Amino acid sequence: MSILDNLKQVKKELFDHLHPFANEGLSFRKTYITGYTMLLCVNGYPSEMAKNQLVKQMQMLQLPEDLIKQTIAQAQQAEQGLIHNILQILKAPEKKLVFMLDLYQYAQQDHKITEKEQELLLLFEELLQLSYAEVHFLRSFRIAMLRNKEDLASKAVQEALTQEVDVPLRALSYFMEGFIYEERLSSLTLLAGQKHKILHATLLEGEIIVEPGAELDLNGKTITFRHQGAIIVNGGKLKADNATFIATMDASETMLSLRNMADFTIQNAVFNGANNVRAMQVANTKVNLQDCIFKNGFHEARGGAIYFTDSAYFILQRCHFTNCSTLGKGGSLYIAGTEATHMRTKGFFGFRSNGTVQRVHVTMEDCTIAESRADKSGGVHIYEATAVFKNNDFNQCTSRRGGAAIDAHLCTISGENNTFINCSTGSEDAVVVYEGELASAQFGQFSDCSPQSFKEK
Repeated sequence: MSILDNLKQVKKELFDHLHPFANEGLSFRKTYITGYTMLLCVNGYPSEMAKNQLVKQMQMLQLPEDLIKQTIAQAQQAEQGLIHNILQILKAPEKKLVFMLDLYQYAQQDHKITEKEQELLLLFEELLQLSYAEVHFLRSFRIAMLRNKEDLASKAVQEALTQEVDVPLRALSYFMEGFIYEERLSSLTLLAGQKHKILHATLLEGEIIVEPGAELDLNGKTITFRHQGAIIVNGGKLKADNATFIATMDASETMLSLRNMADFTIQNAVFNGANNVRAMQVANTKVNLQDCIFKNGFHEARGGAIYFTDSAYFILQRCHFTNCSTLGKGGSLYIAGTEATHMRTKGFFGFRSNGTVQRVHVTMEDCTIAESRADKSGGVHIYEATAVFKNNDFNQCTSRRGGAAIDAHLCTISGENNTFINCSTGSEDAVVVYEGELASAQFGQFSDCSPQSFKEK
């Protein structure tokens, strides 16, 4: 397809509410619409209102409107060969359910189903050889459609999934606009040898705990945190590439708490803290974050997006932090190579450190920190580390004191080609505050920042 053809196709998909089968082959769509039209003709020749509905359905299926007369004529004749063709294209369980939901949606649009319509619906359920569980799902979901109740729809889907029904999850938003099924999970503890894969978008209302030797797979899924919802990995394994983590206003203070995991890499994940939740808290875990997005993170004391401590290395590549903040230190990131005093006294997962000091190696490359705020260290607060910053952008990072963008204590810090724009802090501090030697000329460029670029402690 040409550039223009692709643009037109994307425009059509964005602005037209296409049918789930709009991209099936032409023969499939023509047969499908004829089966659908049988319902419109069961009470006699379709009314103008029914024909208007047929026109709309043909548009959703990307079929030419000049097929209407032919489609109605074939539906009225309902030859046995046609019926067998309809049953043939609907062999797949999900296709059967979408077809039946289509029929139910039309039949009940005026809040009543005629006797002949009901008989046709029952005959198709029998001809398609639907199981009891599939029929129960259809009846339950049609009630949810009729009442426009998402809670009823979610209940219908969850019950069907427990009965191993092949629910057409991606198609359901066509019948209930905006509906996305979320599985509800109150709590889960995984012990050694246990593996659990989240199969659907999930509303988490309690804790998931992953102990040593256990595994939790969240790849590609959306997890919404509510009430005391949190994921705590203490020595287990976590897979979370392409996952999305969303906090609600009453969520717990940290979405992911990670400890004793050896190596942990996550790619293309998105974290939204709803301006009251931190994305990650990490201890004794080597972490590599690639192409991740952190937005609207908040914590009262340290690290609006990430709190990282007592670990050997921390690598961030092509990550973006936006609108993260704290009332304490490190608007987006708080990184400490040693276990700080507040960690030793409170413990982490009930574990107390032996006090061993580790110097963390930090690499931050091609990242963006924007609109990050803190009382001290508006963007990044680092303690006891060897840190390298390369090709990063710091935009509108602010703090009352300390470094507006970076504040480094007991660190060896280096870097090049960083950009600082509209960053500001208290009158006696600077955009970058550090201890030790720093090649400031190569470290970065400053634009509209105040009061000064660098300050050595």
